[in-house]
Amino acid sequence: MEIEIQGLTKSYELDGVPIPVLKGFDLRIGGAELVSLTGPSGVGKSTFLHVLGTLDQPTRGTIRYDGLDVFAQPAWQTADFRNRRIGFVFQFHHLLSEFTALENVMLPALAQRTPRQRAAAMAREVLDLVGLSNRTRHKPGELSGGEQQRVALARALVLGPGLLLADEPTGNLDEKTSEEIHELLFRINRERGVAAVVVTHNTRLAARMPRKLVMLDGKIGEGTYL
Repeated sequence: MEIEIQGLTKSYELDGVPIPVLKGFDLRIGGAELVSLTGPSGVGKSTFLHVLGTLDQPTRGTIRYDGLDVFAQPAWQTADFRNRRIGFVFQFHHLLSEFTALENVMLPALAQRTPRQRAAAMAREVLDLVGLSNRTRHKPGELSGGEQQRVALARALVLGPGLLLADEPTGNLDEKTSEEIHELLFRINRERGVAAVVVTHNTRLAARMPRKLVMLDGKIGEGTYL
C-alpha cells in the first residue's frame, strides 16, 4: 500500500485558542515498508497515528492511499476503508473480557457482515499465525499479557489489511515477551507483505526497523530519537 502525505497539519482548540500538534510535513511510505516512529513523549506521535489511520481528521493537508484521498469521500466510506484496509494495535489490547480469543478476533469480520462461519475460519487462521491456535476458547483474563497482545494483533490482521499501525505495542510487556512480539511483526511483514508504522520508545525495536522516522516539534523526518 502506497501512502502519500502532503502538508499535514493537526490542531486542537482549548478555550478557543488553537493548539498546533502536527505542524505541516510531507511523507511517503511505500509498499510493504516497516517503519519506526520515535520522539519525546507528548510530541504528537499518537496524534499522527490516529490521523494516518483515519480515526481523526487533519486540520489541513491530504493523505492518499494508493492515490485515494481518504478524507475527500463521505465519512461512511472512510470508515469502511479503515475497517478493511488498516489494522490497529495499541499499548492496551482493548479486548472484550466476556468474549473468547476467537470471538474477539472475529469482531471486525462480523462488523463487515461476513457470515459467522467464515468469520470464525478467518479468525482461526490468524490466531494460528500468531501462535495461539490452542487458546481460541480462552477469555482475556485467562491469557498472559503477551498472549492478549497476540490476540489483539490477530484481530488487527483478520481482514487482511495492507497497513498495520501500532502504538507502543510492547509498552506493557517484559523484555522477553516484547522480543517475541517484535519477531512476530517482522514475520507478518515477510509472509503477508503488510506494511507497518510502529510508534515506540523501545530503542532495540526502532534500531531493527528498515526505515526510521523521528518526530520533533510537530514534524517528521528521517532518523531515530534516542
